[in-house]
Amino acid sequence: MQGKEDIDQFLAESFKKIAAKEPIEKITIKEITDGAGVIRPTFYNHFQDKYELLEWIVNKDLMEPAMLLFENGFWSESVVLILKNIQKDREFYTRAAKLEGQNSFEEIFMKSINIGIMKFIDASKDRSANIWLHRDKLAAVYAHSLTFMVMAWIRSGYQGSTDDVAASFDYVCSHSPKDIMGDA
Repeated sequence: MQGKEDIDQFLAESFKKIAAKEPIEKITIKEITDGAGVIRPTFYNHFQDKYELLEWIVNKDLMEPAMLLFENGFWSESVVLILKNIQKDREFYTRAAKLEGQNSFEEIFMKSINIGIMKFIDASKDRSANIWLHRDKLAAVYAHSLTFMVMAWIRSGYQGSTDDVAASFDYVCSHSPKDIMGDA
């Protein structure tokens, strides 16, 4: 007997396999369920739509593996792991990055990475009294920045290694624009 997690994984693998060949917005639930070997109502017992399945994939494949690193304060290692997992399924994430508007990969990734960054911030003992440096605002700034870099990396055809992208993100986060432009 297969459990919920097994069926979720079958649906995710089917979705990723199909998305490597055709645009996500054109994929039907029937195609996903046929590829997973389940009937269509089964999909709706697990997910509302393919965008909720995409969110599940982002959380399962990208965020869950990195969460323990975030929670223990390993910032760079978290980012590198996320990037490596994106690169591992690069055809899928290339297609996913093309989704625009509501339910876009960019929106889903930013929401998920924001949660991870808040875990990283919560692992820190220091707390800022400055309202503009509150954890929610700080997490949002870093989530937007990392999302921008990840989307640019994917859209560039994955130019630069995962380590280079992560190091660039760390560098940008720790230097002013004037410092960076002076270093160029």
